[in-house]
Amino acid sequence: MNEETMTSGMTGMNVNSGMKADLISASKWTKFLCIVSCIGVVLLVIVAILMFAVGSSFGFGNTPFGAGMGVLYLIIAAIYIYPILKGFQFANATKAACLTDNEAQLACGFSGLRAVLQFFGIITIIVLVIYALVLVGAFFIALAR
Repeated sequence: MNEETMTSGMTGMNVNSGMKADLISASKWTKFLCIVSCIGVVLLVIVAILMFAVGSSFGFGNTPFGAGMGVLYLIIAAIYIYPILKGFQFANATKAACLTDNEAQLACGFSGLRAVLQFFGIITIIVLVIYALVLVGAFFIALAR
Protein backbone atom coordinates (compact mmCIF):
# COMPACT_ATOMS: atom_id res chain seq x y z
CA MET A 1 0.00 0.00 0.00
CA ASN A 2 2.18 2.79 -1.30
CA GLU A 3 -0.59 5.37 -1.70
CA GLU A 4 -0.20 8.92 -0.46
CA THR A 5 -2.03 9.26 2.86
CA MET A 6 -3.14 11.82 5.38
CA THR A 7 -2.41 10.16 8.73
CA SER A 8 -4.04 10.94 12.04
CA GLY A 9 -1.65 10.68 14.94
CA MET A 10 -4.35 9.94 17.50
CA THR A 11 -6.47 7.32 15.76
CA GLY A 12 -4.08 5.92 13.21
CA MET A 13 -6.73 6.50 10.53
CA ASN A 14 -5.41 7.08 7.04
CA VAL A 15 -7.04 8.90 4.14
CA ASN A 16 -5.60 7.50 0.93
CA SER A 17 -5.69 9.09 -2.51
CA GLY A 18 -8.87 7.22 -3.52
CA MET A 19 -10.65 8.52 -0.43
CA LYS A 20 -9.37 12.02 -1.16
CA ALA A 21 -10.76 11.82 -4.68
CA ASP A 22 -14.14 10.74 -3.30
CA LEU A 23 -14.10 13.54 -0.72
CA ILE A 24 -13.21 16.13 -3.37
CA SER A 25 -16.02 14.83 -5.57
CA ALA A 26 -18.45 14.97 -2.63
CA SER A 27 -17.34 18.52 -1.86
CA LYS A 28 -17.98 19.58 -5.47
CA TRP A 29 -21.48 18.06 -5.44
CA THR A 30 -22.18 19.63 -2.05
CA LYS A 31 -21.11 23.03 -3.34
CA PHE A 32 -23.39 22.59 -6.38
CA LEU A 33 -26.34 21.67 -4.13
CA CYS A 34 -25.61 24.65 -1.88
CA ILE A 35 -25.56 27.04 -4.84
CA VAL A 36 -28.87 25.63 -6.10
CA SER A 37 -30.24 25.95 -2.55
CA CYS A 38 -29.14 29.61 -2.45
CA ILE A 39 -31.10 30.19 -5.64
CA GLY A 40 -34.07 28.46 -4.00
CA VAL A 41 -33.83 30.73 -0.95
CA VAL A 42 -33.74 33.81 -3.19
CA LEU A 43 -36.82 32.53 -5.01
CA LEU A 44 -38.57 31.96 -1.67
CA VAL A 45 -37.83 35.55 -0.67
CA ILE A 46 -39.14 36.81 -4.02
CA VAL A 47 -42.32 34.76 -3.61
CA ALA A 48 -42.69 36.11 -0.05
CA ILE A 49 -42.43 39.66 -1.33
CA LEU A 50 -45.00 38.88 -4.03
CA MET A 51 -47.31 37.39 -1.39
CA PHE A 52 -47.04 40.59 0.63
CA ALA A 53 -47.72 42.69 -2.45
CA VAL A 54 -50.54 40.79 -4.17
CA GLY A 55 -51.55 38.13 -1.65
CA SER A 56 -54.79 39.86 -0.69
CA SER A 57 -56.02 39.75 -4.29
CA PHE A 58 -56.37 35.94 -4.21
CA GLY A 59 -60.06 36.24 -3.38
CA PHE A 60 -59.93 35.58 0.34
CA GLY A 61 -61.67 38.83 1.20
CA ASN A 62 -60.22 40.81 4.07
CA THR A 63 -58.19 37.93 5.48
CA PRO A 64 -54.43 38.48 5.85
CA PHE A 65 -53.71 35.40 3.69
CA GLY A 66 -51.00 37.06 1.60
CA ALA A 67 -49.14 38.50 4.56
CA GLY A 68 -49.35 35.20 6.44
CA MET A 69 -48.01 33.24 3.50
CA GLY A 70 -45.30 35.87 2.97
CA VAL A 71 -44.18 35.52 6.57
CA LEU A 72 -44.23 31.71 6.26
CA TYR A 73 -42.04 31.82 3.14
CA LEU A 74 -39.60 34.21 4.85
CA ILE A 75 -39.37 31.91 7.88
CA ILE A 76 -38.70 28.89 5.65
CA ALA A 77 -36.02 30.84 3.75
CA ALA A 78 -34.37 31.94 6.99
CA ILE A 79 -34.36 28.41 8.41
CA TYR A 80 -32.84 27.02 5.22
CA ILE A 81 -29.83 29.35 5.38
CA TYR A 82 -28.21 27.36 8.23
CA PRO A 83 -27.79 24.05 6.36
CA ILE A 84 -26.59 25.94 3.29
CA LEU A 85 -23.83 27.63 5.29
CA LYS A 86 -22.84 24.34 6.91
CA GLY A 87 -22.86 22.65 3.50
CA PHE A 88 -20.49 25.30 2.19
CA GLN A 89 -18.33 24.72 5.29
CA PHE A 90 -18.13 21.02 4.46
CA ALA A 91 -17.43 21.61 0.78
CA ASN A 92 -14.75 24.26 1.19
CA ALA A 93 -12.94 22.80 4.21
CA THR A 94 -12.96 19.24 2.86
CA LYS A 95 -11.62 20.26 -0.53
CA ALA A 96 -8.91 22.42 1.07
CA ALA A 97 -8.01 19.61 3.48
CA CYS A 98 -7.62 17.09 0.68
CA LEU A 99 -5.49 19.45 -1.40
CA THR A 100 -3.21 20.50 1.47
CA ASP A 101 -3.30 17.38 3.70
CA ASN A 102 -4.59 19.52 6.55
CA GLU A 103 -6.26 17.34 9.16
CA ALA A 104 -7.75 20.30 11.09
CA GLN A 105 -9.56 21.49 7.97
CA LEU A 106 -10.86 17.98 7.34
CA ALA A 107 -12.23 17.92 10.89
CA CYS A 108 -13.88 21.30 10.25
CA GLY A 109 -15.41 19.96 7.05
CA PHE A 110 -16.80 16.90 8.77
CA SER A 111 -18.18 19.13 11.51
CA GLY A 112 -20.16 20.99 8.82
CA LEU A 113 -21.38 17.70 7.37
CA ARG A 114 -22.48 16.52 10.81
CA ALA A 115 -24.40 19.77 11.33
CA VAL A 116 -26.20 19.43 7.97
CA LEU A 117 -27.17 15.82 8.61
CA GLN A 118 -28.27 16.60 12.17
CA PHE A 119 -30.37 19.53 10.93
CA PHE A 120 -32.17 17.44 8.33
CA GLY A 121 -32.60 14.60 10.82
CA ILE A 122 -34.35 16.94 13.24
CA ILE A 123 -36.49 18.39 10.43
CA THR A 124 -37.42 14.83 9.40
CA ILE A 125 -38.48 13.98 12.96
CA ILE A 126 -40.58 17.15 13.16
CA VAL A 127 -42.29 16.38 9.83
CA LEU A 128 -42.98 12.77 10.86
CA VAL A 129 -44.55 13.97 14.12
CA ILE A 130 -46.71 16.45 12.20
CA TYR A 131 -47.77 13.68 9.79
CA ALA A 132 -48.66 11.43 12.72
CA LEU A 133 -50.70 14.18 14.39
CA VAL A 134 -52.55 14.92 11.14
CA LEU A 135 -53.25 11.21 10.64
CA VAL A 136 -54.56 10.80 14.20
CA GLY A 137 -56.61 13.99 13.85
CA ALA A 138 -58.09 12.81 10.55
CA PHE A 139 -58.93 9.46 12.14
CA PHE A 140 -60.81 11.11 15.01
CA ILE A 141 -62.61 13.50 12.66
CA ALA A 142 -63.70 10.52 10.56
CA LEU A 143 -64.96 8.74 13.70
CA ALA A 144 -66.94 11.81 14.75
CA ARG A 145 -68.98 11.83 11.55
